Amino acid sequence: MKEHPIHHLLRLRTYALPTAATLATGVLLGLLGPLAAKSDHPVLAALSLTFSVGWSWAAYAFLVGCFCRTKTLSALLASAGLATGVTVYYVFKYLSPALPPGVTHVTSVSLSPGIAFWSVAALVLGAPLGLAGHFARRPDLLALPFQLIVPAIAFYEATMRFEVETDPGDTVGLVTWTVVRVASAAVALALVGRAGWSLLRPSGGSSRA
Repeated sequence: MKEHPIHHLLRLRTYALPTAATLATGVLLGLLGPLAAKSDHPVLAALSLTFSVGWSWAAYAFLVGCFCRTKTLSALLASAGLATGVTVYYVFKYLSPALPPGVTHVTSVSLSPGIAFWSVAALVLGAPLGLAGHFARRPDLLALPFQLIVPAIAFYEATMRFEVETDPGDTVGLVTWTVVRVASAAVALALVGRAGWSLLRPSGGSSRA
C-alpha cells in the first residue's frame, strides 16, 4: 500500500529536519572555538575559551535533547552532533593551527588521538546529556534536577579553570571564568526559584472562597 504524502512530510519533520539542524549546529560548534582563537581581540579570545571547553559542549548536547520529540532521537542526535563537532574541531585545528604572536610556523601534530578520544567521549556522554535535556522539559518538579545539570557543570569547570589554569595576569581568562561562574549560579538560582514558586503558588484548579 502506497504511503500517503502527508506521512512523508511528518517523517521529514520528525527525523530529517532535526538531524540536519543538529549536525549543522555541531559543525558550527566545532568551528567557533578554533576560529575565534585566530584573533587577539579580547572578546574573540573569551569566545574561543568558552567554546573550547566541556560545559559549552555539554550545553549543546542538552539543548539537542530539549528540542527532540522522543527520547531515542534525543540520545542519538546528541551523540551524533557532539561527534560531528569534535571531528570538525580537531580537523580544523590540524589544518589551520592558531599560532602564538611572533610564530610563523608550527610543527604538525598527530590528528588521530584527539579525535579518537573525544569522539568516544561524545558518543558515551552525548546520549545521557541529550536525555537530560529531553527530561528537563517535564512540566513537574522532576524536571529540576535535569535542568540544573548544565549550570552545575559550567560552575564546576569554570571554578577549576579559574583556580588551576588561569594566571593572575590573564585578564581574559579571569573575566571569562568569573562571568561563567556568576551566570551559571544565577541561572541555577532562577531555576530553583521558579520551581519553588510553582510549588507554592495556588493551583489553577483550586476552588474559590
